[in-house]
Amino acid sequence: MYKKPDLNAPLARLRENAAAWKANLARLTSREGLDQDTYAWPIARMEERDDLAKQIVDDFAEVDEVMTKHLGTGSAAPAAWSVTPLTDEELAAAKADWPELGMFADDTIRRMVDVVGIRMVRAMAQEAVRRAPAVLSAVEARSSK
Repeated sequence: MYKKPDLNAPLARLRENAAAWKANLARLTSREGLDQDTYAWPIARMEERDDLAKQIVDDFAEVDEVMTKHLGTGSAAPAAWSVTPLTDEELAAAKADWPELGMFADDTIRRMVDVVGIRMVRAMAQEAVRRAPAVLSAVEARSSK
C-alpha cells in the first residue's frame, strides 16, 4: 500500500535548528557579554554556530533521503496529513452505503483510499457510473462499423 513519506520529524527539527541558528547569529553579532575593548567574536559562540550548521545540514539530508525514496505517487505532504488506511469493516460499510464502489476491486479501492481518501474514490465511482452509458454506446458504435 502507498505510504506517505514521514517529513514531520525532520521538518520540525529543521525549523527548530533554523530558529536556534538565527538566535545564535543575533547573539554572535551583539556586543552583549563581551569586553568592550575587543572586536573578536567569542570562540564558544562560533563553535555553537558550527554545531547548529551541521545539524541543519543533517536535517536537509534526512529530508532529501525521505523524498528520494518517495515514488511520486500522491502527495509528498508530511505523514500527518495522510489518510488512515481502511479497515475491513470500514470498507464493507462503505461498499454497503455506496453501491457504486462495487465497480472497483477491493485492493484498488484500498490503494486509492490511501492516496486520496474514500470520498474521492466514491466521487470517481459516481462519475464513472454516470459516464458509463455514453462510453458503452460509443464503444458499441465503433465495434459495429
